[in-house]
Amino acid sequence: MSKRSQTTALPKETPKPAPVEGSESGGKQPSPKLRQEYRSRAEREHEIQRWVIIGTIAAVVVVVLLLGVTIVSDQIITPNQVVASVDGQNITVTQFQKRVRLERYLRNQQLTQLVQTYTSFGYTEQQIVQQLQQQEPYATWIKELQVSDQMGLKMVDTMTEEQLIRNAAKEKGITVSQADIDAQINKFFGYTPPKVVSADATAEATATVTPTPTITPTPFVSPTPSPAPSPTPTSEVTPTVTPTPLATLPPTATLTNDEQVKQFEDNRNSIFRDLRTQTKMSDADINSYFELQALREKLQDAISTDITTKGTFVDARHILVATEEEANDVINALNSGESFAELAKSVSTDTSSGANGGELGWQPATTYVKEFQDAVKAAKIGDIVGPIKTQFGYHIIQVRGREDRDLTQAQIDSAKSGAFSNWLKDYKESKKDKTTTNSIWANFVPSDPTTIFG
Repeated sequence: MSKRSQTTALPKETPKPAPVEGSESGGKQPSPKLRQEYRSRAEREHEIQRWVIIGTIAAVVVVVLLLGVTIVSDQIITPNQVVASVDGQNITVTQFQKRVRLERYLRNQQLTQLVQTYTSFGYTEQQIVQQLQQQEPYATWIKELQVSDQMGLKMVDTMTEEQLIRNAAKEKGITVSQADIDAQINKFFGYTPPKVVSADATAEATATVTPTPTITPTPFVSPTPSPAPSPTPTSEVTPTVTPTPLATLPPTATLTNDEQVKQFEDNRNSIFRDLRTQTKMSDADINSYFELQALREKLQDAISTDITTKGTFVDARHILVATEEEANDVINALNSGESFAELAKSVSTDTSSGANGGELGWQPATTYVKEFQDAVKAAKIGDIVGPIKTQFGYHIIQVRGREDRDLTQAQIDSAKSGAFSNWLKDYKESKKDKTTTNSIWANFVPSDPTTIFG
C-alpha cells in the first residue's frame, strides 16, 4: 500500500513552538499584546524621564535668567534711573544715594561734636536731646535723619540747586583750580596752613620778636550745614542756649608747623577714608563736592560785587501773623490807637521779638529776607507798613530809624550771602521749566550710615 493510501482522513495538528525557558504559566511565552504593554510602559517611563530632564533644564534656565535680570537691574538699570533733570543734565539714583549718605555722615559728625561738648559741660543725655530739639537747624537735622522722605526730598532739592550753580558758573565763565578746591578742603577742616618762612627770616625774627603761639586746628569742623545758606531774618531767630562750663578745660599744647601739617593730613585722610567706606564715594566724588563749594564761593563773589563796606541799617519792629486777614485786623487795630508793643506780645507768632514788643533793634537791612528787606528800606520813618508777605507769614512793620554805617566783615559776608541767596532764588525760577523731579527718588533713600539719632 502506498504512503498516500495509508494516511488517515483526520486533520493534522499544527506543531507548537518550543517553550521559552524560565517563562511563567508552565513555560508559556507572553502574548504579543502583553509584550506591547511592556514596551509601552518602558516608553512612558523614558518619556517621563525625558520631560523631567527638560523641566529641570528649563527651571535652571529661568533661575539663571531671573538672576541675570536682577543683576542687570541692580547694577545697571536702577543706578542709572533719573531722580531729577536740570536743563538736560540728569541726576541719577547712584549720585542721589551718595549725596544722601554724605549728608547723613556730615550731620552725624556735627551732632556728635555737639553731644560731646554738652557732655563735657555736665549735661545728661536727656538734657542734651531737649537742647538740640529746641534749636535750629539741629531740630530739623534730627527729623531728617529719622524720616527718610524728609532727608530724600531735601537732597533732591539740594542737588538740583547744585547743578544750577554749576550751570550758572559755566554761563559766566567761572572756573576753579585745584588750589581753590584745596582751600575749601582746608576750610572744611578749619585748618590754616602755617606760613613758610625762610631760615634767615626765622633767625632774625627769633632774635627780635617773641613768637605768637599757633592755634591748634580743630580735629573736625564741618562746612555750613546746607550747601545753600540763606540769611536768617532777625524776626525768626530762635534763641540758642549757651551752656555754662562747669570746669575750665586745660589749654591745648602749641604744635610746631610740622606737627600741625601732620595732624591735618592724618585727620583728612581718616575722614576721607570714612567717606569712601560709609558713603561709597570715590576720590573723584569727594573732589567734586569741594569743587562745588569753590564754584559757589566764586559765583557768590561775582553776584555780590555791589556789596561794599557800608550798608543800610534799620531800627524796626514788627508783628508776624499767619494770614493776610489777621494782618489786616492788626493794622486796623493799630490805626484805632492800640499799642504796637501789646499787640506784638499778644498775637505775634515770632515769639522771640514778640515778647519784646516786636522790637528787632538796629540791624543791617541785608539781615532780612528780600521782601522784608525791600520794605524796611522803602518805608517812611514811623509809618506802619504791611501786610508784607514772606516765607514766614505776614508782617506788619514799623521803621523807627535808618542810616548808613560801616559793616563788619561778618556783616559783609552775611550781606553777600543774602544777595546770592536772592539771586539764586530768581535764577531757579527762571529755570523752572527746564527742571524736573521724578518721584522714584522716594524708593531709593538710603538709611546708612547709621547716626546717633537714627
